[in-house]
Amino acid sequence: MFPQRPAPRPLLGAALLAALLAARLAAPAAAQDVDRGALEELFGEPVTTSASGKPQRASDVPVAMDIITAEQIRRSGAHDIPAVLARYTSLDVQQYNAHDYSVGVRGYATPMTQRLLVLVNGRQVYLDHYGYVAWDSIPVQLTEIRQIEVVKGPNSALFGFNALAGVVNIITFDPAHDRVSNGVVRLGTGGYREASGVVTAPFGPERGSGGVRLSAGLRGEHSWSRGFTEFETQELDARRSPTRAQFAAEAKFRVTDNVRVGLDGSFSRAIGGDFMDYGQVWREDKRAWSLRGQVSADTGIGLVEAQVYHTAFRAGYAATAFPTRHSVTVAELSDTVKLGASHTLRPFAEFRHTTMSMIPGTEVSYNIAAGGLMWNWAITDRLESTAALRYDQLWLGASGYDDPAFPYGDRDYDRSLGTPTWNFGLVWRVTDADTLRVGAARGVSLPSLSDLGWRDSYPGFGYQDSGNPRLSPTVVNDYQLEYRRRLEVIDGQAGITGFFQRNHGFSSGLSAVAFSPPEVPYDTYSPYNLGRSDVVGLDVSLAGRVSRAVDWGVQYRLAAVSGELRPSLMDYKGASPRHLVLARIGWTQGPLEANLFGRYASRARGFRTVNDVDSVLVEVRDYASVAARLGYRLTEGMALALEGENLLHQRQEQTFALKAERRVYLSLRVDF
Repeated sequence: MFPQRPAPRPLLGAALLAALLAARLAAPAAAQDVDRGALEELFGEPVTTSASGKPQRASDVPVAMDIITAEQIRRSGAHDIPAVLARYTSLDVQQYNAHDYSVGVRGYATPMTQRLLVLVNGRQVYLDHYGYVAWDSIPVQLTEIRQIEVVKGPNSALFGFNALAGVVNIITFDPAHDRVSNGVVRLGTGGYREASGVVTAPFGPERGSGGVRLSAGLRGEHSWSRGFTEFETQELDARRSPTRAQFAAEAKFRVTDNVRVGLDGSFSRAIGGDFMDYGQVWREDKRAWSLRGQVSADTGIGLVEAQVYHTAFRAGYAATAFPTRHSVTVAELSDTVKLGASHTLRPFAEFRHTTMSMIPGTEVSYNIAAGGLMWNWAITDRLESTAALRYDQLWLGASGYDDPAFPYGDRDYDRSLGTPTWNFGLVWRVTDADTLRVGAARGVSLPSLSDLGWRDSYPGFGYQDSGNPRLSPTVVNDYQLEYRRRLEVIDGQAGITGFFQRNHGFSSGLSAVAFSPPEVPYDTYSPYNLGRSDVVGLDVSLAGRVSRAVDWGVQYRLAAVSGELRPSLMDYKGASPRHLVLARIGWTQGPLEANLFGRYASRARGFRTVNDVDSVLVEVRDYASVAARLGYRLTEGMALALEGENLLHQRQEQTFALKAERRVYLSLRVDF
């Protein structure tokens, strides 16, 4: 317990894209030089390379993927990525404080969930030390995002071992192709103030030769005011007003006609009262640095891509003597090869080294070597399959752990384990309007460094924490069937997805007493595996347009969780609402824009620590919330917007943490 333009006919579009890709791989071209803007304009819908390594229209990808566009992000009125996800997807978005979110997929959305992989342009921002995503530490401004790709279901073999339940892939504008420069100033209730900006500068003799992008953002606001315990207020500085500062830079260069190089780096600092997975709010000061180099080349053996990146993370907590330090270094290599007109292969390899230290003189670390193969087969013009297989081998180690007061020493961490993952997807374009997808996968999440090797002691509070090096990985077997139909009558699309998951090996986290050592007069909290659970459900969506002025959409998600898990303070079964309903409508008339978003969630439950150690199970009743945006374009490059969230109530219980507050904002955006 650590304190819109109409799309061309699908068959014709697929043939054009296949021809474009074949020409690109058959002759020298700019490596990794995918001009998403040009392809999106050609096909009338977003294009992605995430699922198979080759450009594909969103409607053709072999996985259950939704894409949120830059225009949707702008009109969402949101100022955080999770808030955007909550307005356009059926993901389990839980907001615990003004700045603090957890995002899950199809159930099991516990605080600090360890089941979702988040990428920024292919770099993982998932933090291995605690196995979660710190959303307020992602150094990306909303105005520099081209699209957000949301993949539901395990995709470990395609994206990495952390992609246990799904993937959120954030794609920013490419400085070599896109000229996107803007600034945003936003003020609001709750003491909200924000200033952010993005500048891109393409260079070179022609489009795609190279470019630089710089972005930065500063933000401050008051914490939500209701729901803190006295202990959190007095001892844990939980009411600390959230602040954040972010900076990022990226440069891309075309070295030769066939070779492209990229460099990027970022820094972020976020301070605020964060809700921990065992049900308590602590003031946390998070600092993250990253640096990455990329190179890609069109060669005689395919499109060879490599990247190396390093991320360092430091977190300080109220009432703790030492900060937690974490670092991860990743090297990846792949080769995308097109064999004839029908087959695309991508062998890949990855090495990962990550460490964590929270007490001077102690360190826990692991090395992971992984390799695999993706095979995409265009069986016919209408039928396409994608299969991927990956194997991860982990070597665990620790130093400074030989303390008799704790149950595990250095020798217990001398351990290795290996596990395979796989993905299979089949896409059948039954007609020009109908698409059927079948998917099956085995996803794996290796234990986080915290679960394996956390160690601290709080004699004044009567407990200590110890990681467990004997934990097993969490494994998910997933099966899903999706049907989508283009409906001309509403100028839109309908979709329905049925899914079934079987989950093994949930970790209790540092939330349950596992030992009472005779050498110390207090209990030791240590993780253990909880058992098996199943979830069955549906995703249903319908979206369309009325003339050019009105667009709308509704979604429904059912996630029925069953199974018996060992007792702990991580209530996976009840963490997510069984029913989610979303509705949105947008209207445009000349310079005026209006957007309205509604979200309904059925009841959920989780544990809340009510004083320094005691926790109770809290049930949150079903609720509905509304967000809105009213925008006015002052000039071609300047827009003023009035935005609001949680508009139905001044304060509302939406989670078992703090009460959500109504907040209203006024923003000015200038594009230049």
